[in-house]
Amino acid sequence: MKYITLDFSGIKTMYDLHTYLKKAFHLPDYYGYNLDALWDCLHCSFAEPTIIVLRHMSVLPEEINEAVEVMNELFNDLEKQDDEVTIHFEDGDKKSNNEEFMI
Repeated sequence: MKYITLDFSGIKTMYDLHTYLKKAFHLPDYYGYNLDALWDCLHCSFAEPTIIVLRHMSVLPEEINEAVEVMNELFNDLEKQDDEVTIHFEDGDKKSNNEEFMI
């Protein structure tokens, strides 16, 4: 089982968000820094059971709310369409025992 914990508490701009996601998911250099490109890179790309914990999405800046809503849908769709992926949304400050990707 693979665990990826994304903590969005330090994200201020869309560029920050996509830079963070690129590093977290080890996306290729040609990653397009948009949500369509994120879907293209993540959809059916998990070879083993993976739990993705999305932490502190509620603290993302209001200026990117529309993109955050679409990103929520993207992760929900990813979980529905990829049997290897489970998504957990977490907004508390509790620590998990999962391996975390944080910058």
